[in-house]
Amino acid sequence: MAKTPDKKPPNFWHVGDQNLHDLPEIAEAMKALVKKHPEFKTAMQKIGKLPWKKQQDGFEGLVNIIIGQQVSVAAAAHIVARLKPLMDEFTPENFLQLTEDKLREIGFSRQKVSYARDIAKRMISGEFDPEALRDMDTDEALDALTELKGIGIWSAEIYLMFCLGKPDVWPADDIGLQNGLQRFNGYKNRPDAERTREVGEKWAPYRSAAALIIWKA
Repeated sequence: MAKTPDKKPPNFWHVGDQNLHDLPEIAEAMKALVKKHPEFKTAMQKIGKLPWKKQQDGFEGLVNIIIGQQVSVAAAAHIVARLKPLMDEFTPENFLQLTEDKLREIGFSRQKVSYARDIAKRMISGEFDPEALRDMDTDEALDALTELKGIGIWSAEIYLMFCLGKPDVWPADDIGLQNGLQRFNGYKNRPDAERTREVGEKWAPYRSAAALIIWKA
């Protein structure tokens, strides 16, 4: 008998109880951005509602971001949807009870299994405390996150924006942001990460709000 394909899960970046742009620091940044840079006010009038939701912080948020590395949003959503029912609660302890074979079966690569397990072990040992990130400035938090196995600058920036609601994050390595910036500024070609980072400087310290609008616009 042919296997019934999984029902298409929702884009987990669009699922949650709170709009990302309604988080206090990002909401304030959004107000300041559209006041100081009218082109964003014009863009908001055209695009209307922004779809992104605040994501779970801590271990679950980090694992979901690892899952999303270098795969399509649809593929990541399928893996996330298959993972959650395997645990009563999404904790480092429960995750470590899952075998590599089970994780590979639901779509994890061997490398991503290693990354997620390493973070789980560091949290259990107390070597890494995600709660401490809340009181750090953006650069300090990026440094702490990128010390983790499998968390590069893109993953760290996405965590700070989507899971903690930091107001001045600009993930210049994100292809979607580069494509959005090309459309937003009317460039002939997609800017690379260096150019994207350079352009974003003028929107500091409101770059999380700028990124959300540019992704959508």
